[in-house]
Amino acid sequence: MGLSAQNLNKVKDMLKDNELDKAKQGIDALLAVPKNQKNVEVWYTKAKIYGAIAANDQFKTLVADGRTEAFEAIKKAQEIDKTKATTLLTVDSYKPVYDLYGSYFDVAASQYNAEKYEDALVNFKKSGEIGDYIFDQGWGLYKLDTTLVYYSALSAMNAKKDDEAVALFQKLAEAKVATKPEHVTTYRYLAKYYLDKKDIPNMQKYVALGRELYPKDDYLPLVEFDYLRGQGDKKAIYAKYEELIASNPEGFDLILDYANELFNETHVSDEKDRPADYTERCLKIEDLYKKALAIKPDALEANLNLAKHYFNQALFIEEDVNKIKGKTPEDLKKKEELKAQVLSLCDKAIPPFEVVFKEYDNKGTLKLSEKSEFKSACNNLAYCYDRKGDKAKSDFYQKKYDEIDNK
Repeated sequence: MGLSAQNLNKVKDMLKDNELDKAKQGIDALLAVPKNQKNVEVWYTKAKIYGAIAANDQFKTLVADGRTEAFEAIKKAQEIDKTKATTLLTVDSYKPVYDLYGSYFDVAASQYNAEKYEDALVNFKKSGEIGDYIFDQGWGLYKLDTTLVYYSALSAMNAKKDDEAVALFQKLAEAKVATKPEHVTTYRYLAKYYLDKKDIPNMQKYVALGRELYPKDDYLPLVEFDYLRGQGDKKAIYAKYEELIASNPEGFDLILDYANELFNETHVSDEKDRPADYTERCLKIEDLYKKALAIKPDALEANLNLAKHYFNQALFIEEDVNKIKGKTPEDLKKKEELKAQVLSLCDKAIPPFEVVFKEYDNKGTLKLSEKSEFKSACNNLAYCYDRKGDKAKSDFYQKKYDEIDNK
């Protein structure tokens, strides 16, 4: 047995005994000899030693980046004699190279969780480089390591490195990765990125791709709405609501948003500013709020706004009643018909207003916004019962209204 083989066995024993400082000195000395620099096993042993040093808290300061040097040593062994180097790895079940891949990932994951995103990105990249090498050599893994690429993209995103984040997320998007709920971030990020860049074809591409994979996602439609609102195209906005609700009829937030948008544009105080299709709009708004409440019956916003929807119509009709000054039978008949409509609308408004009333009346201290909603419910209930001729209930709700500021 030659001198270098004897020395190499000693170094291996030091590694086995976890005498990593001595093992490093021994392997470095061997590689300082020119003839050993062509020895596959020497380089392979260096990879194992330096990998072990990087993973050892006691000795890791011996080398600035032991994993990188270990990886370079594996590649050097492969360059000298691929067959022999692969045989050595096979005997060890490829553990030395897989340990480097996994340990870089673990370090990066810890840095990511500690919100050290730039550092995490660096180490995710190093893990990715080794992973690509493993795949290219036919030793396992996948061409697209979805977990690694996903967390690399998140790290780049959080580090405000948009160009890198886009490139990484695009890899996932082009492969239509959607194996976990959180992967929707890929399509959300790309859609918003391209919206901000005013690259509408790409924005639409990633919204469509995201909706194909995550049809119930509630963020991707918002990107489309941001674009349509920027165009000022109300018809397109309403058409988009109809399309999205048709594909996701249980989407409570989407239905409620549509109802609220129509509500705000329909219920304007000045008659001349009301839409030409006011009556049809009112039926549509009512239908949307009822659909929302069929999904979530106790939703306060939906109950309050449906009640206000009826209440506003009642107020507008009362204005029409007051405009009738004549005393002819036709005038009086018209007044009675309109008053009956007011009563009908009050009957419809009372149940949802009372849902809101009961919620806040049973609550302790109210926030400012909650007091405002509670006041609205009490005031409008007092009005409705007054129109119905129920003075006791009207007085009850008026008294509640007067006491709200003390809650």
